[in-house]
Amino acid sequence: MVTAKARERCRAGGGYGEFPFMILENISVIIPTLNEEEHIKRCIETVLHTPGIIEVIIADGGSTDSTIQIARGYRDVKVVFSMRGRSVQMNRGAFYSHGDILLFLHADCILPGEIVSAIRHVFESSQAAGGAFTMKLLSDKFIYRMIEMGINFRSRIFKLPYGDQGLFVKRSLFKELGGFKKMTVCEDLDFVWRLKKYGRITILDNEILTSVRRWRKNGFLRTSVRNQLLLTSYFLGRRY
Repeated sequence: MVTAKARERCRAGGGYGEFPFMILENISVIIPTLNEEEHIKRCIETVLHTPGIIEVIIADGGSTDSTIQIARGYRDVKVVFSMRGRSVQMNRGAFYSHGDILLFLHADCILPGEIVSAIRHVFESSQAAGGAFTMKLLSDKFIYRMIEMGINFRSRIFKLPYGDQGLFVKRSLFKELGGFKKMTVCEDLDFVWRLKKYGRITILDNEILTSVRRWRKNGFLRTSVRNQLLLTSYFLGRRY
């Protein structure tokens, strides 16, 4: 449960440690994976050796393809193992991290340039709890522009970004929240909903490039309807 005292600590200084007014500098990137050999190389290379990102952690849930071998091919990438499940894997990666800020990145996403300065700027405000990026889908088809518009509208108006928008949060606040709940779906939505109680959620103008594989695999209508049903069922579950 979010306590009033905890919220005040967050708003007062942006941290829960011994030094509440410390400047948040270093970022840990945590990437949950499960058979991501087609995407993981490109994902890693967009963040590796970026000044301000002190580590890239692959939290694998039991890949049977070459995902782990590809990740281990990078000397500065740490690979940790976890039970299968995105929420469990992300919590596992966070456990082994050391950054002041945690950035959770899906393996089929590509981060924009200048991410470190953009994220740091968010946390210059003591009211900031976390945030995400504006989504850009990796396709030139018009239907994906419409999907983007809907996703980005929801994110900006309701401050409810999804995990494939690159969620970032203060490490101390992540620990205070107890990380992601063990859920098979909507773990990202649940986390952001709880995070909002601590402060402002910022949606950066910087675009994160995201694969359209879900829509290609399951179809536009089916994927969109499924997403709305999951969203509705989550909030109905919270209400009742």
